[in-house]
Amino acid sequence: MCFLHAHPLIMKIGPLLLPYTALLLLLVATISFALARYFDRRNERKIEASITRMFMVAVVVARLAFILRYHALYLDRPLTMLDIRDGGWDEQSGIIAAWVYALVLWQRGRTIRKAVVVTVGVASVLWLAGTVLMMANTSVQGAIPAGALRSLSGEQVALSDFHGKPTVINFWATWCPPCQKEMPAMAQVQAQRPDVNIVFVNQGESPQVIQQFLRAGRLALHNVLLDPTQATARGFSVMGYPTTLFFDASGKLVYQHMGPLSEAALLHRLEETRLPQAPTQAAGSLVK
Repeated sequence: MCFLHAHPLIMKIGPLLLPYTALLLLLVATISFALARYFDRRNERKIEASITRMFMVAVVVARLAFILRYHALYLDRPLTMLDIRDGGWDEQSGIIAAWVYALVLWQRGRTIRKAVVVTVGVASVLWLAGTVLMMANTSVQGAIPAGALRSLSGEQVALSDFHGKPTVINFWATWCPPCQKEMPAMAQVQAQRPDVNIVFVNQGESPQVIQQFLRAGRLALHNVLLDPTQATARGFSVMGYPTTLFFDASGKLVYQHMGPLSEAALLHRLEETRLPQAPTQAAGSLVK
């Protein structure tokens, strides 16, 4: 069976699985603080503490801007505002906030202007370059593979049957707490977006266990498929659950997320990966 080998945006460090976005942020922060210390040794006025505050402001603003954009969804579940694992960030707002803070520092005096501009400029260039590289890393050519999986009813279904529309493939298991947490949001978006295929590939569990889980959670999911040996997950280089892959209508992988997704984060990702909602056409699920 031939699978599309995705380039995951996740790095494994010992037992830890870290998204490249977190590693990129750590790299940018480390280099920025190193530059700040370098300029601190040359100037009477110190900027390292100011750079630390600038990063904190940028992160908080990026999160708050995202929450404000999808405030109606977060107000229904206020505690999800604190769960940053959903990847809900407005990066542009964060960068703007960092530069606004830098302008405030600029006005404090000429002795730190060069240090501020160089530090913030290098941080911005590194972040943008890293983001572009990550986007290019997901540009895998080819279609979703034709490997067949069984549905809950025992029907043979090929992933390639989900063609012609954007497709989201979610790898999950009933024993996985983050998977359990995101399932209501997944079900809600699946009901709202019939123009997008949302496919749930369960890892190594029986139909009875899955159906019991769905009944207990009152979840009406379509396109639930079985991956009893996790071969499909390995073919997609999945390293942890839940992992969600986003494909465009041609079958090209455009984004990968590991960890639970909130309803807001899922809808945002559909927009950001150029998976717009079709205004008129709505197709049903291939598998009940």
